[in-house]
Amino acid sequence: MLKKIIVAGATLVLSAGIVFASDLKIEKYEIDTPLKFNVPYNGVNAAEFSDGFPIGIGSGMTYIGVGKDGTRFFYAIGDRGPNADSPKVLVDGKKVPSKVFPAPDFTPSYGALGLKDGKVTLLSTIEIKDIKGRNISGRPIPPGTVGSTGEIPLSDSYKTLDYDREGLDTEGIAIDRKDGNLWICDEYGPFIAKMNVNTGQLIKKYAPGDGLPAIIGKRQPNRGMEGIAVTPSNMVLGAVQSICDIDGNVAKSKAPFTRLVLLNPETGETKMFAYPVDVEAYNRCKDVKIGDLHAVSDTEFLIVEQGKGKGGLRNLIYLIDINDATDLTGKTTVDGKELEAVSGIAELDSLGIKMVTKKKIISLREHGWKPSKAEGLALLPDMRTLAVCSDNDFGFGSVTIDPAIDNNGKPVKKSKSYVLDDGTLTYDGQEVATSFKLEPTGEKAGFWMIRLPKKISQY
Repeated sequence: MLKKIIVAGATLVLSAGIVFASDLKIEKYEIDTPLKFNVPYNGVNAAEFSDGFPIGIGSGMTYIGVGKDGTRFFYAIGDRGPNADSPKVLVDGKKVPSKVFPAPDFTPSYGALGLKDGKVTLLSTIEIKDIKGRNISGRPIPPGTVGSTGEIPLSDSYKTLDYDREGLDTEGIAIDRKDGNLWICDEYGPFIAKMNVNTGQLIKKYAPGDGLPAIIGKRQPNRGMEGIAVTPSNMVLGAVQSICDIDGNVAKSKAPFTRLVLLNPETGETKMFAYPVDVEAYNRCKDVKIGDLHAVSDTEFLIVEQGKGKGGLRNLIYLIDINDATDLTGKTTVDGKELEAVSGIAELDSLGIKMVTKKKIISLREHGWKPSKAEGLALLPDMRTLAVCSDNDFGFGSVTIDPAIDNNGKPVKKSKSYVLDDGTLTYDGQEVATSFKLEPTGEKAGFWMIRLPKKISQY
């Protein structure tokens, strides 16, 4: 629904939910998701969610067109489903990360959004199916297989769940320019897949080492493909969310780029390009995250860059051009290491590597963007209007009850700081009475329509 916006300073509010700043116009909405789309839930905290979880549908977005009644339509996709951080699990003496899936049989879905009469509403959903037509889930992929994050799936009563060999953590969606089917990407593999637009059944799936460059399989866990776009000539570009972890020491990485992968679906050929992250704005290169992509031309794309920066959260949209960028395929450092081993931009330059060029279009946060991430991005046919959306994370969060106290006398609230040892919860090797509860947040997915001062081609 339309939100009332109060803005201080030079920005002038002309009507509820519509903001004008110079020649910039922003319409601010929330995505309305009718109860019929809620995710059923009968777990430990079911009393707090009598209607289930409100569906999350803003992890990626693309524009469809305008209906006869003036409704503007978009496809939007959700992620792997309701999940929450949870304690590590002690397995053969090792502390293994885990994730709670309170609705473990949820099937990642996509649907149509309609913008009309001051409201953005979810109109329909379709569940995603594997190549054989079976519903997938969002549970992690088994250890030792391509795409595994190493996480153990748990129920909300902390019982181990089955892995899903076909599990997807979907994050991006785009329309094929030739047949109208859909392209999606995910964070596990990371995978790219072509999907039947009407049924949600996968037609073809690409994986690291099997249709995609093997190097992107070294993505940080849950930082796989975050955005996908299809060019006018029907090439597919996917963006790895963050810097690849080539040696298990990504926290100290000085790599000034994340990887873009260009796929030619007709020939299977791929190329890779380096997207230059704003390294000076972050404490660590690994903190940078890509949000979404949208193709402007065969070489130009809009991209969301975001993350926790030195001055707080950042959410920016850039226009990038891959035209003169170096194809990273087969490129290494002088001593044969992956390019993520470089000491910075100067070393990349010395290797003859040209990154893609970028121009800042808008900082969302400077105009009142509140969600931590902008996850969906679309450019309308006027080449001047942007649509941006966030995800509601299924409307819940995890709260720590009776937290342990650390050596500095502070409560330990992060569930990942605890360990499950044969069903017993421990902290620092000692059994504790701590527990974790799911509680509603009331969060709605945000949706902005941004009319830029000029067309993208004029930037």
